[in-house]
Amino acid sequence: MQNKQMTKRNKISFETLGCRYNRLESAEMAYELERAGYAKAKEGETSDVVVINSCTVTDRSDAKCRSTIRRVKAKNPDAVVVVTGCYSETNPDEVAKEPGVDIVVGNSGKFEIGELLSKLEADTSSTASVTNDDKRFNVRPVTGMDGRTNAYRIANDDKKFNVRPVTGMDGRTNAYIKVQAGCDEVCSFCIVRIARGRSSSARGSDVVEQVKRLHESGIKEVVLSGINLGEYGYAKNENIAWLLSKLVDETEIARIRLSSINPNNVTDELINLMAGSSRICRHLHIPLQSGSDSVLKRMRRPYTAKEYENLLNRLADKIPAIGLGADVMVGFPGETEKEFNETFDVIKNVPLMALHVFAYSLREGTEAFAMNGPIPKTVKKERSAKLKNLAQQKGQEFRERFIGTTLPVLIENTRDNAGNLKGFSDNYLQVVLDGPDSLINKIVPVKITVSEKEHLIGSSR
Repeated sequence: MQNKQMTKRNKISFETLGCRYNRLESAEMAYELERAGYAKAKEGETSDVVVINSCTVTDRSDAKCRSTIRRVKAKNPDAVVVVTGCYSETNPDEVAKEPGVDIVVGNSGKFEIGELLSKLEADTSSTASVTNDDKRFNVRPVTGMDGRTNAYRIANDDKKFNVRPVTGMDGRTNAYIKVQAGCDEVCSFCIVRIARGRSSSARGSDVVEQVKRLHESGIKEVVLSGINLGEYGYAKNENIAWLLSKLVDETEIARIRLSSINPNNVTDELINLMAGSSRICRHLHIPLQSGSDSVLKRMRRPYTAKEYENLLNRLADKIPAIGLGADVMVGFPGETEKEFNETFDVIKNVPLMALHVFAYSLREGTEAFAMNGPIPKTVKKERSAKLKNLAQQKGQEFRERFIGTTLPVLIENTRDNAGNLKGFSDNYLQVVLDGPDSLINKIVPVKITVSEKEHLIGSSR
């Protein structure tokens, strides 16, 4: 950590790594810091404070954060560098040792960075380390920080859940809303549940008010987001289907989309609700992780391969043209060729249009870290390639189904490199078309004429 006197520094910028949930929280941090008197640095402008919102889902994520710290410091040598997020939560001392880092903030303290900066301005010291705690918010001295006496810890109540009225979405036509945080499942490979803590949920009324604000600001689509979205439930008898129904009844937003949701949380109630409302997008991302029951058992995933297969077939039958995506992991400890082939077969047989393939990464602190049977990198690479090729085939087959049909497409605010309009259908197919600016930020019926490798081409005329 650097030793420097904090003076008033009000130009702030963000570097966001990892998932869309992190992007949402960066917007929320910006909102809180702007309330505290900070202003976002304009493009090309030197920043006084740079906040790096980190990810730790794999060892590559950690390495990317470290390289981002070096890049940020080279570009803004006099800036105060704040590192927050999951990497800071799980390995604060490792982050603190990186040259150029001034403040380390865990997930529970990321929305109090303004208070910490203000305290440091008045302090004769210069560095701070901030990690997770389950007690009510306070700032107090902490010992055992590599001999430093000037470190502070921010702690906060993990039951407190604020839906911040963020409406500045940097020109986007859709907006993410955080309705759930944390995770109560016990997947043996996952560091995120450790970094994010126990599950908590927003009040339904707060979510409704935020959707109304976003709708009034011009947003056409909201995406309900969470670390484990299917665990949503602020009070007894509330679940994600209840929240969706409430939003359909009490708001006028044109589209409501769900982010990733685990298969054990996709209930008949949710399926029926999606099938019965044109405002709920025909799209779900449902993690598989493995199609082998023996691997799923070692992963501590609460479903079988057959249950997953039945669920996706039921969704495709109940909601015609639904777009289904999944995550799948290769190289979990002990994964045999037979187990990998079982995964391959499940993916081949289910109606998926998209697949995120990633290799298992050792994460210290998880149960899987101590498991025997590490898989060589070369094997992981081969298995990843096979699944990615399969995913390309399935995606192309799905897209080709829509040639000659008409899809409702939300036109984005920016054009592609060729000057064409672009957007996404309700079932999450990217569509490119020619057209005037008057179509921007509108849901337009588009006649599909061509299927390309990654998108569809159509016409609004």
